[in-house]
Amino acid sequence: MSMVELALRDVIGAAAWQRLPPAVQARFGEPVLAVDYVGTFDVVRASFLGRLIAWVCQAIGTPVAPRTGANIPAVIHVGPVDRGASWRREYHWPNGATCLVRSTKVIGPDGSLVEELPAGLRMPLAVYEQDSVLHFVSKGYYFDPGIRWGTWQPKIHLPAWLSPGVTHVEHADEADGWFRFTMTVTHAIFGVVFYQTGRFRAATHAVQMR
Repeated sequence: MSMVELALRDVIGAAAWQRLPPAVQARFGEPVLAVDYVGTFDVVRASFLGRLIAWVCQAIGTPVAPRTGANIPAVIHVGPVDRGASWRREYHWPNGATCLVRSTKVIGPDGSLVEELPAGLRMPLAVYEQDSVLHFVSKGYYFDPGIRWGTWQPKIHLPAWLSPGVTHVEHADEADGWFRFTMTVTHAIFGVVFYQTGRFRAATHAVQMR
């Protein structure tokens, strides 16, 4: 069962869903909308370890931005795919270079939310509402080798010390169509390795995909 079939409100619960601003409900409701959100990342920051991780990860499909900077124009492309909702962050760096960070949010048969990253990397997520802000927090990482034996799916779990750390994404509505996206990745030993925050709004009216 995918995110197209099972709404995010079923993951966080009806009470928490109702506490979210209507604009957030519209962005994460069902059916999934195809829309581009345009705006600027006020800051894209990474520690030395974070930059090293980002450089290495370019070999598996750039799951994190490989550069840092301030006031970086960006576009967040959102749309429905067969297995869930695609989120692609397109960064426009000062020298004209761009990079695209891809992921897909999928709700599994057990009703949990999983972020699917390139090269089979998976990130189970806890989802909750707090003070009208929608939060996504990673619950570990594993690789999906794409092998199935009946209903059994093998997973190669990453130990905490070898993973990038706990990823915490906040989606906060700022009215007039704007929202703030903030991502913090904190390693258990080395502290914050990635941090970015920016404001975005829909470029055009969302197109409902049926």
